[in-house]
Amino acid sequence: MKCVKIGNLNVGEGMPKICVPIVGAAEAEIREAAAAIVSLENPPDLVEWRADWYEHIFDWQRANEIVKEIREQLKEIPLLFTFRTKNEGGERKIEWNQYQELLCHAAQSGYVDAVDVEAFSFGNPVEGLVEQLHREQMVVIGSNHDFQQTPETEEMVRRLYEMRDFGMDLAKLAVMPRNAGDVQRLLAATCQAASDSEMCPIITMSMSGQGLISRMSGEIFGSVLTFASAGRASAPGQIEMGKLRQILAIIHENQ
Repeated sequence: MKCVKIGNLNVGEGMPKICVPIVGAAEAEIREAAAAIVSLENPPDLVEWRADWYEHIFDWQRANEIVKEIREQLKEIPLLFTFRTKNEGGERKIEWNQYQELLCHAAQSGYVDAVDVEAFSFGNPVEGLVEQLHREQMVVIGSNHDFQQTPETEEMVRRLYEMRDFGMDLAKLAVMPRNAGDVQRLLAATCQAASDSEMCPIITMSMSGQGLISRMSGEIFGSVLTFASAGRASAPGQIEMGKLRQILAIIHENQ
């Protein structure tokens, strides 16, 4: 499996990296969340701005100002721009053309280091959008979220490879377990894809409390990044960053 650089961060080598989300509808909430993150004694490796939460996200002039403020507060911490659609667990709906325009605005702003692209949400080929983002020197994280179930192992592996073939720099898959066997299959799919030296770095997680082990065991099975909370969580199963870092460090020290 390959390694990808996001800002000054090498993703895919060493201990799995930790990303924490900034969520908030109002600008004051967003500023407070960013300030809280940078005030931590051990800040995260990466920060994700969940732009779908922001009440004025479709007014790009205003959104550009807030993402600039986030960038200034984070300093050297890499910033991931994500608009999570309603269909994949986000806060609001968006049309394909509007989605493309929004992500390109973010890439052209000069304030973000990576952009999340939902690989299968719109029924449209995403390769063109990925190419546009790459022209803006963006790292592209392809993503797919299933809040209803855990697909069959072969289907999860297929989705990861398809994201790679779309040109994504990293492939992210999040699924919902119904039992322990579902969690086991997600980990098996992760291990299978990660064992391929030609595969892009992958990020996988089984959501909810039942899938918590998948957020901790990336170094064993091959997931290179995990999401934690530093305040408000953005998905079920996220735990506090400090606790997660301790667990990741224990696993890393014993590899």
